[in-house]
Amino acid sequence: MMAKVLKWAVRVPPVVLAILFGFLGIRTMTNPDRAAAFFGYRFPDSGLGLSSLTGHSASWALTIAVCLALGLIRKERVWFYPAMMLFGFFALGRIAATLLHGAPVHPERVIPELAFVGLLYLAARQTPQVGQQAH
Repeated sequence: MMAKVLKWAVRVPPVVLAILFGFLGIRTMTNPDRAAAFFGYRFPDSGLGLSSLTGHSASWALTIAVCLALGLIRKERVWFYPAMMLFGFFALGRIAATLLHGAPVHPERVIPELAFVGLLYLAARQTPQVGQQAH
């Protein structure tokens, strides 16, 4: 009984993150000035900066959402790994920015990113590998 509860409990974070990052990607494409404010960027009102902000931010948010959705739908752990890597590299980049370039520390961003990696790792562990039958 407890194993079944745990198996379902670890599904909640990927579902919530898929929905949130799906909406974030769509919002970034449709309302990039709000996305810029969320990420702490100065809003580029035209040119390559606006194109890059919209393209980069929407692409990683939608990649997270789609990979997590595929992992949940197909019940294959391999789909959780891209999202885990993106969150992990976000945190690593923030730490590097602090240590190497003097950026202020932002634990309110780094801690959730690392927590997402951990939660997705737990979800991946409860999800079959490609080629395995679900129990």
